[in-house]
Amino acid sequence: MTDFYSRLARYYDQMYSFIDYEKNAKTLNEIIQRYKKAPDTRLLDVACGTGTHLKYLKNTYQVMGFDISNEMLEIADKKCPDIEFIQGDMTSMSLDRKFDVITCLFGSINYLVKKADLVKAIHAFSKHLVTGGLVIIEPIFTTDSYREGSLGILCVDLPEIKIARTNVTRREGDIAYLDFHFLISTPETGTEHFVDPSPMGIFSKDMFLKMMEESGLSASFVEPGLAKEGLFIGIKK
Repeated sequence: MTDFYSRLARYYDQMYSFIDYEKNAKTLNEIIQRYKKAPDTRLLDVACGTGTHLKYLKNTYQVMGFDISNEMLEIADKKCPDIEFIQGDMTSMSLDRKFDVITCLFGSINYLVKKADLVKAIHAFSKHLVTGGLVIIEPIFTTDSYREGSLGILCVDLPEIKIARTNVTRREGDIAYLDFHFLISTPETGTEHFVDPSPMGIFSKDMFLKMMEESGLSASFVEPGLAKEGLFIGIKK
């Protein structure tokens, strides 16, 4: 997964330019204000990518970004030089501070395909929250919403870059393989084609909620979320 996003980092913002990050940030703030019980505004975005959500949250919260990809963080740092970004793995995250809000959005949690790694990540989130602090986790799917054979396409048509990404999702046990096929053309690189299986864990809502409760969080699943899927909400006990 690290190599995949490292390879795509320079194209990432163009690929997802259709997302209204400002609107998402507004909705996210409304959710935070509804559930957060901690008094302060320290916010950590885990798997922050190129930092676009934080760009719109920094005026309301004391924000920090955390991601596994150095290449993504280099772009985030240029975009938001006034924000601190830290490189690391969410399953072993160990920072010298705690937060009032932790977010993990855009299905990033599903890149953990092993139950043991999901346990580690949720435990790390809980460990970094103050009492009354809030964690918001946005899955790409759960066992309830996963659809075998679902098709996807994404296209970027800009003067200096052309991207086509298609996929058909398949399942093997509790792992979904998105099987992304990319065609990327630029004047510098010509046209390249590569495939990334993008394995993602398929976990049930009950499993998520159980893990959160066992990590010291009062947990619930709320809808609607920021996109098609709902959100796992956890409040530190």
